[in-house]
Amino acid sequence: MKDKPKLIKISALAFAISSCGVFSIANADEAIERDPILNVTDVIVVHGERASVTELSTTHWSIDEDEIKALGVQSLDQILRNVPGLYVRTGGQGAPRVDIRGFKTRHVTLLINGVPANGAEDGQFDPSVIPTSQIASVEVSVGPTSVLYGPGGAGGVINIITKQGDNSPFLSGKIEATTDNTYNGDISAAGSGENWQGLVSVSHQQTDGFPLSDDYPDNDNQSGDIRNNSDKSIDNIYAQASYWLSEDTQITANMSLRSGEWGKPPRDGTSSGSIKFERVDDYQSQTFQLGMAHRFNDMFTLRGFGYHNQSDVVENQYTDEGYNKLKQSQDGRSTVQGGNLQLIAEIAESSTLTTALIAENQSWNSSSKSYSGDKSIQSTPLAASGGGGNGGGNGGGNGGDNGGGNGGDNGGGNGGDNGGGNGGGNGGGSEAFDDSAWLYTLASEYQYQGSDNFGVTFGAAYHEQERKSVSENDYSGQLSGYWQMFEQTKFNAGIAKKVRFPSMRNLYAQSSGNDDLVAETSQHFELGLVQGISANTELNLAGYYTDADNYISKDTAGIYQNMGRYQFKGVDLSLNNQSIDELSVTFAYSFLDTEDKDATDGMDSLEYRPRHQVRLQADYELPFALRININLERIMGQVYYAQEKVGDKKLWVEQSLQDYTLLDLNLTQALIDDKLELFLRATNLLDENYYQSEAIPQAGRQFFVGINWQI
Repeated sequence: MKDKPKLIKISALAFAISSCGVFSIANADEAIERDPILNVTDVIVVHGERASVTELSTTHWSIDEDEIKALGVQSLDQILRNVPGLYVRTGGQGAPRVDIRGFKTRHVTLLINGVPANGAEDGQFDPSVIPTSQIASVEVSVGPTSVLYGPGGAGGVINIITKQGDNSPFLSGKIEATTDNTYNGDISAAGSGENWQGLVSVSHQQTDGFPLSDDYPDNDNQSGDIRNNSDKSIDNIYAQASYWLSEDTQITANMSLRSGEWGKPPRDGTSSGSIKFERVDDYQSQTFQLGMAHRFNDMFTLRGFGYHNQSDVVENQYTDEGYNKLKQSQDGRSTVQGGNLQLIAEIAESSTLTTALIAENQSWNSSSKSYSGDKSIQSTPLAASGGGGNGGGNGGGNGGDNGGGNGGDNGGGNGGDNGGGNGGGNGGGSEAFDDSAWLYTLASEYQYQGSDNFGVTFGAAYHEQERKSVSENDYSGQLSGYWQMFEQTKFNAGIAKKVRFPSMRNLYAQSSGNDDLVAETSQHFELGLVQGISANTELNLAGYYTDADNYISKDTAGIYQNMGRYQFKGVDLSLNNQSIDELSVTFAYSFLDTEDKDATDGMDSLEYRPRHQVRLQADYELPFALRININLERIMGQVYYAQEKVGDKKLWVEQSLQDYTLLDLNLTQALIDDKLELFLRATNLLDENYYQSEAIPQAGRQFFVGINWQI
């Protein structure tokens, strides 16, 4: 467990970086206006300062730096909790997951400055490792989004725009603390000149664990004030810069290095599910991005980016809650690298055609060890990626086309056509895996925006996934538009078809993989209204219907399958009022109805998808610069399935999670012309004892105190 001195060392490192020659030039007094079409961070082409047609014709939420600051939050997952239609849930893996309109995190495309950042292993991402100290704004698009992002994104697209050196303080930082050795801190240095800008940020998060609610009843598996195995430590270094070679040519670069370790809090024994003792004992992640943009003339612009995202994770499973004896260990590497090249043709002032060529390689390799007693079995590569080895009794090994091996106490194993096995004494086993796939996309999108009253966009894309044994292809398409009927009234509508290919984990995970999986497809329909109301109030209303075929999920045996046809129907509503100076009040409501059309009777509702979400947020600044931010949310109507014995049979029976209410509060007092701020932040102020997954209790009330500063 890392302690306070590490935070001090990291702060000193960032200060040293900020003092070097790279940032010796102070911020420019006045930012030079550049053509936004050269901004690589926006995948979608925009004209001037107005939003793109795609943004205006779909449901789009933007959270800017001021809103993030008012919330007082520390990481991306805490920002996303406030977006209508999004549900941030922490389950058995110990990491927050972002669900959008019934789709899971693996169906959400995460971009950092327009560049993909999802993992190769399972297509997911952990938003808690991205600190707010790096974020200038978060753009969330849901529904029939653009084809220029490539395959995936059935749930939506989250684009993180990082802070820039030409609009950030020369030096700034934050530190906050609470009980249980919990500290969050960061420091950033920024600079800019006539043709360049840059920023470096270093952050650290640590905790010995989060507290449970006072209402939580102790039991044999979970007792005491601190949640078992909920400690966490993450370090993050981020740097970005851009340089203008001329008025028509820009190059950009981004880098992020992360490291850490954390526990995965186990089930608390209040369900029939098995209890596992697991940890991420080493996490190393690195992201590198390089972008360019060049305008040839008034008609043609070329822009694009290349990227390399890599995560190295050591996940261990232990025999008991002491976390001393290993049961199984996996050392895995997930790598995503590729590029996106766009040619933009401004046919006329109102018309733009964008073509994109995307190529991406996803690879995942891992080695696993099984342990028995005090003796470990050394890792040995298998004959091919599909093989596996597991300790057994006295039998030998065998393998089929994708077979595995198993060894006995006194015997060894052998594989078949593509399988292999290695056995040893004490009933242990080992496994190695290495595979990759290429994804290709050729996309074209046309935007027409003749005036501020009307716009339409149409896009189509061809996608292909090349695996070692098979190739699969499909297409996606999108048509959307908006009509500004009156000054205060805007309608938008859209339809889309999206494609998502199975991930490496879906295909090849030892205990749950299925290499017969085919791509998911989904059809999206959305109708929206933005209506200005008297008293400076705005209503955002969107209704949607989504039909997903060949949805990939685990069956009751824990194996990934194309589950059939899922349907999602719902409404997202947001009402914002700013009729009182310095006061902003937002009410949001989301309704979601889910159905598995191919399910057996009694299992047609989908698990862990709230039917109702209600949020109320208020932000008010008093005359003496005290800012108050309140967030209240109510989550209702979640179900899951558990096995119960009915007669002589065990049947899966629908269960309900208890509804819960969370109240968060942030108080910020500005001092010294806003150069210094003192804040008090409270989460789960009502100390609700609540669950987001079966038998996994969440954090109780916490109070944080801290300081924001800038030079």
